[in-house]
Amino acid sequence: MSPKERAVCVCFDGAHVLLMRRLKGGRRYAVLPGGGIEPGETLDQAAVRELAEETGLVATMTGHLATVDHDDRRAHYLLMAASPGEPTLGGPEALAESEDNRYLPGWVPVAELADEPLVPEEAREIVLRAFAESLERMRPA
Repeated sequence: MSPKERAVCVCFDGAHVLLMRRLKGGRRYAVLPGGGIEPGETLDQAAVRELAEETGLVATMTGHLATVDHDDRRAHYLLMAASPGEPTLGGPEALAESEDNRYLPGWVPVAELADEPLVPEEAREIVLRAFAESLERMRPA
């Protein structure tokens, strides 16, 4: 049986990265926005749809960062150029919210990423590497 495919969005706004902070079952953690790839969807279509559903932000895929197998899921980490603005929770996540299941999308300074309980742990390194590469591209030659 092949693993479930997932599109994961890595979005930067200057020196900030977009995270979905979670409170579920008394546990606090953060994830990158994203979700399952529906039948007939491409990676970039799934990423654009998931980001819009979860945050209300419009985006385009600008690069493929990594593919990582996590247990029963294969996660494709995609660099996304998102519209500016504050994210607003929507989609299935908004419908699933309860006192014990919260979603809080927001921009977090990359410099504070070490303080975030980001899961899976491999995501932190992918974000930091992508951010460093984006800074390198902006440096004058």
